[in-house]
Amino acid sequence: MAKWQCYRCEYIFEGDRTPDECPNCQYSLTFWIEATETKPPTIRSFVKTDPLMIDANETVLRAAQKMREKGVGNILVLVGGEPKGIMTERDILNHVAADDLVASVVPVRKIMTSPMVSIEADEPLSEGIKLMAKHKIRTLFVTDHGKPFGLLNMRSVVGDQFKVARSLES
Repeated sequence: MAKWQCYRCEYIFEGDRTPDECPNCQYSLTFWIEATETKPPTIRSFVKTDPLMIDANETVLRAAQKMREKGVGNILVLVGGEPKGIMTERDILNHVAADDLVASVVPVRKIMTSPMVSIEADEPLSEGIKLMAKHKIRTLFVTDHGKPFGLLNMRSVVGDQFKVARSLES
């Protein structure tokens, strides 16, 4: 029987299938984190340390092309060579496509999310997920002792949990 942890209240659930709602906090969960007897997983285990980057003055079109080339859903935005924002596929959809703007004209700085919500790499993964839920975002800027380290997004977290779930079925 597997053990699963609610990412909101850290309640541990044991069972073959996870419930749709946490029995402890009654939060509707779309996924659970596999619970371990050892130290909980940290952000460091899931972070992408080599994120795609672009200057804030580049166009959304160029950013989207780079994202497509690399098969990623987000890009770290630089201002003066320093990370200052994040632009995601959802930003392009919500700020360019939905408003019928011209992607080859709109600079990335106009639609990027800034300031970024950040977290330290050695924080528990559950804290990162709580932070994403609190701010209604899917990507966090990750630092290591205050220095830029990478990006954590829901795709990397959920993707890893799908791998865990598949291995349990084998």
